[in-house]
Amino acid sequence: MARVIGRLLGISLFVGILLGGLELGLRAFPAELIPVGWLKRFQSDVRIDIAQRLSLPNETQMWELPRDDGGPLLQLYKGKARTKQRFSSEETSNVARDAQGFCNPPRDSYDQPSIDVIIMGDSFTACVAADPEASWMSRIGQLTGLSVYNLGKGGIGPYDYLQIFRHFGLPKAPKIALINIYEGNDLRDAVRYHEHVVAVRKGGDGYANAAERFEPEIDYETLLDNPLGRSSYAVNVGLVAFGKAHEGISNAVFRAAGKMRERVNFRYELRFPDNAVVPFNIQNADHAEVRYARRLRHGEVQLSAFDDALERFAALGRDHDFRPVVSYAPSAYTAYADFVAFEDDALTELMPWFSGTQRAYLRQKAEELGITFIDLTPALHAAARRLQEEELLYYPANVHYTPAGHRVVGDALAPAITELQNRPLSARNGAH
Repeated sequence: MARVIGRLLGISLFVGILLGGLELGLRAFPAELIPVGWLKRFQSDVRIDIAQRLSLPNETQMWELPRDDGGPLLQLYKGKARTKQRFSSEETSNVARDAQGFCNPPRDSYDQPSIDVIIMGDSFTACVAADPEASWMSRIGQLTGLSVYNLGKGGIGPYDYLQIFRHFGLPKAPKIALINIYEGNDLRDAVRYHEHVVAVRKGGDGYANAAERFEPEIDYETLLDNPLGRSSYAVNVGLVAFGKAHEGISNAVFRAAGKMRERVNFRYELRFPDNAVVPFNIQNADHAEVRYARRLRHGEVQLSAFDDALERFAALGRDHDFRPVVSYAPSAYTAYADFVAFEDDALTELMPWFSGTQRAYLRQKAEELGITFIDLTPALHAAARRLQEEELLYYPANVHYTPAGHRVVGDALAPAITELQNRPLSARNGAH
């Protein structure tokens, strides 16, 4: 008995030393040892502690904007919030926000009685991996001489843009208001807005927030609701590692049974004529983009999910005497259509179809409502053919605009904005 007790004590001591060493290592080098993607599964106190140490976006930097449209929780950054995003070992983004919590250089100040151009959108309008001074939003002001203010916020969609615009944009009596629709996930966010409203109307809870919903198989929140879970990095990492292994085994069982869940391989390469090859979406992110392309193809979602947002936007323009504009921002694979090669051959036809179908629908709907529609695809496509790998328009890991991409977009939009500004208000509709 004494020998058994001794062995148990020895094993306990060894495990304690191992966990203690792991805890010390994780606390000393969280950026190197903890995958950022795992943090959303961590207990909230630990997640916030790590996020604050690494200057990552977290709940303490946010505030809730009240809505009047029944949509899901909409959180915005507090004024002067500073965040860092890691996309890969080579790609990081540091963002210092203004007094209102948005990404604008000092030149594009909110503190003026009126602002000529108000811009709305998601992360493609929120300075992801971009200098505010060199963003396409600010470049419009530099090229046109008009005052510009950017209300972009990542992780949201068209119905959220309008809520932000009502709160921050309308008080500035803009002459032009521009919504930038990103082809990758704005359909998803529009669909989810309607799903939330319907769920609440039926007495349910709807979605917790407007960003992409995370629904793991394991209830991490309950399992980590204990003193160790609320304090230990090692416990959180260990449980999430177990969860990832469980998901892998579960997928293997489904595959063996011939009931494999829908999998997404969204990696692709850009293959240029001089034999240069640039891997893109190397993290295999943005699965929702492929899933919603498939759902649209199968008739499970409809592009009419955009309609209410566009109709409300047009009505605001009429009621408040500004010109509504919708610009269409293509994904990197669309801009580089001449050079793209998907790892999954099934996407070779699907994703261009997804792009073209959305563009055609939004153009027609905008024209029906008297909204100016500007498709950025031709400008980015032409620049991609001209510059090729010498100056990429999108970053390979985070697939957002590089400085060159921002320059191309700003240069494409500025003449259209100038023309619209000089056009009589009664002739505000059209397409570019």
